[in-house]
Amino acid sequence: MDGGREGRPVVLVAEPQALPGMWLEDVLAAAGCAVSGPYATCQDAAESLDEMPPDFAVVSVDLNQGPCFPLACALRRRGVPFALISGNARVPDAFSDVPRFDRLFDARDMVSAVSARCAVPGCPRACPMLGRIAAGEAVALDQCPTACRA
Repeated sequence: MDGGREGRPVVLVAEPQALPGMWLEDVLAAAGCAVSGPYATCQDAAESLDEMPPDFAVVSVDLNQGPCFPLACALRRRGVPFALISGNARVPDAFSDVPRFDRLFDARDMVSAVSARCAVPGCPRACPMLGRIAAGEAVALDQCPTACRA
């Protein structure tokens, strides 16, 4: 983990596999970013949010000890744009607006997504389900992960 920001954007990397995580760290550092991570679990990544608030996050859908969706919800609530590395994993419709990458992607595409801060124009910065959650309405997994209700 790069310990200092030094005027560079901070990118959180949540990737459970060591080699892809180190590769992402190298790619992002070479692009001028400070890297927070890589983190192998959703909990470790979420706990880092206050220590080094990211400007962007690259999150693998399948993390150790469970899927990334609680982290994705935490990022969305904080207004942090992110991209998902999904491979063949199912991604709930609540994240249909989030840029997705397959397991094999070009480093330039990831750097472009980070540079743009959000590869989808008009990407919402707040969870679209917060109103329903606040009203105590039921929320299905395909609308928003249950972790958002916490």
